[in-house]
Order: sequence, then C-alpha cells, then structure tokens
Amino acid sequence: MTVCFIGHRTVDNAEQIKTKLFDTLSTLIAKGTDTFIFGSRSDFDCLCWEVVTKLKESYPHIKRISCNAPHETVFTSTEERERYEYLFSQIVKHTGHYADYEEAVSSQKSLKANKNTYIMRNQEMIDGSDVCVFYYNKDYLPPRRKQSKRSVFDYQPKSGTAIAVAYALQKKKIVINIYDN
Repeated sequence: MTVCFIGHRTVDNAEQIKTKLFDTLSTLIAKGTDTFIFGSRSDFDCLCWEVVTKLKESYPHIKRISCNAPHETVFTSTEERERYEYLFSQIVKHTGHYADYEEAVSSQKSLKANKNTYIMRNQEMIDGSDVCVFYYNKDYLPPRRKQSKRSVFDYQPKSGTAIAVAYALQKKKIVINIYDN
C-alpha cells in the first residue's frame, strides 16, 4: 500500500502530532504499507519525513518518495545532497540541509498548471496512493488576498489542504486526518 501526506504549512503541537503519526504509520506498515509519498513546503511534510525516517530504522524496506512540482529539487543520494549543500553554502555563505529520499518524481500534472502547481501535485499524489494522511483543520482559512493590484476588493482563497481533502474523498481514498485523530 502507498500513503501520501498533505497538510497545512504550519503545525501546532508538533510533538503531539509526531506521536500520532508514529502510531498511525506503525499500524499502516503492519497492514502492508511500504511506500510513502511526500510533497513539500510545509511543517507537516517535515514532521512526516522525520517519523517515516525513524520508522525506517525498524522497517528498512519502506520507501520515501518525493513528488516535486517543477521548481522543487530533492536528492536521492547522500553524495548529491552533500554536493548541493556545499555549493549552496559557498554561494550564500549559509548551510542548507536537505532531506534524503529513495526516489524523487516530478509531478506531470503540475507541469501543465499555470497557477497553484501544488494543487495539481497534491492531486497526483492522491491518485497514486491508497491512503491519504492529512493535517487538516476545517476552520483554517488562508490570509485574504486582493484579486489584482488594481482591485479594491479582497477575496478569501480556499485552503490547498481543504481542496486536497475534497479531492481525496471524491476519489474514494482512505482519509486519515491527524489533526482530528
């Protein structure tokens, strides 16, 4: 079985969420899950990566896959990551740390998207998964935005996570919301 992770950019109570993730993912691994698909850009993705990486110590057969939008980069070898970190530190005089994955794939849907490539990337992750683990607060709303620079009217965008949850339910995927769980 394959699991994907999607959640809000920021996470409250990170240690509590990590404990819930550990318990949930341990149960899913016991039921045959061996592949985990990650997006990017959120605290939730980082927490999920940490937990899956910890579980990998006990279950070395599990695989971490990064699903990237066109502008994102992920490394699948220690050498590649170390080289990039070194080059980055030389250019900006700052050390960057990047996560390791067994595989990195580019989202084909997001290549065709004009805006909000992460929505298309999330849909592709959901399509390739049996189970979707979310960190979704149904009361969360992103900051209000102006429709354009010339517009005096604001609009309330939908949460990308809310869009992903609706899509997963429409596709009849197993949905686990760690926020509520």
